[in-house]
Amino acid sequence: MKYRLNQAETTPITLYMFPVTKGTVTTYNHYMRLEPEKIYETDDIAQVNYLKNKTNKVRYRSELEELLKAKGVEYEVIYCKSCGGKVRKIEYKVIEVVE
Repeated sequence: MKYRLNQAETTPITLYMFPVTKGTVTTYNHYMRLEPEKIYETDDIAQVNYLKNKTNKVRYRSELEELLKAKGVEYEVIYCKSCGGKVRKIEYKVIEVVE
């Protein structure tokens, strides 16, 4: 699988608890630094699952929502349940799969 940071990301991101499989053992005490516009490749099943499900949740900003829309990044606006929706957050996919 080839992957990269989504098009909206302009700064490097470090992914913590990154899985690495050696033989039949998968360990999660690793990290990986991803640079924007750079394409990476992996065949590790644990890494593929981790990367496809990796999301980032940040405080809502209309500029961020517009950027995510413009770049075609999957996102969801989440409303706080305990305060009745006064606090909003945006959750979006960090990794984009390159075919």
